[in-house]
Amino acid sequence: METTIEKPRLRLLLDHLARIEDDRAAWRVMYPLREVLFLVVCATICSCDDYDEIVEWGEARLDFLRRYLDFHWGIPCVDWLRTLMNRVDPQLFSACFMAWVAEGWPERPELLALDGKTSRGSHDRKAGQAPLHLVSAFATNTRLVLGQEAVADRSCEIQAIPALLDKLAEAGSLGGALVTIDAVACNPKIAGKIVEHGADYLLAVKANQPGLRAEVERFFADVPPEALDVDADLDKGHGRIEDRRVFVSREIDWLNGQRRF
Repeated sequence: METTIEKPRLRLLLDHLARIEDDRAAWRVMYPLREVLFLVVCATICSCDDYDEIVEWGEARLDFLRRYLDFHWGIPCVDWLRTLMNRVDPQLFSACFMAWVAEGWPERPELLALDGKTSRGSHDRKAGQAPLHLVSAFATNTRLVLGQEAVADRSCEIQAIPALLDKLAEAGSLGGALVTIDAVACNPKIAGKIVEHGADYLLAVKANQPGLRAEVERFFADVPPEALDVDADLDKGHGRIEDRRVFVSREIDWLNGQRRF
């Protein structure tokens, strides 16, 4: 009988990061790129938001990191870490990370939340480099970031979201999922992209879609209560009682024109 021994997930991570080549001369390398990438991914998973926090986390967890790699010279300083990470091709890094997640957590996520965030401390004023803004796909059930797409600023999120959706689909992380995005993505193009890849969407309608928002508000104000599904949740938190109620309509005939999509 043949048995298969699964590699630990962090060992799998190292295998995938090995695809990213270090173009520095070997004799000049004090902090191997593989060590730096491993440090950054592990620290980010542990909720470190900037390079200062990553360095602090690495110094506190050096014994853990040395279970997997040498880290002979320890952890690089913040400026050195930023310099090394700026040399990495973000597209290749994203592909390696998503391939690792797909192999380590093969079950499809049921809920994917896409959102944009600016990374603190990622700017370089001397070099005229703006802060790094990322659109991330977060699997809420497994609490994993499945993929990221870098953009110039928040106003460019609308161009990055379709590219991120394509990458998620290629990695097998999109089919059968429910994708949530804020109001910036409430348009037929993005909704169509989600459906095309076999997923469902939950898109917010806010003031940037005044006509559609007015129609929705008018419908829920006039619809008979028995025509709605209602789900209530009563919770206590932050020193207050929170009563949340969700009203769902499965009828969309009242929507006008292309909005019915």
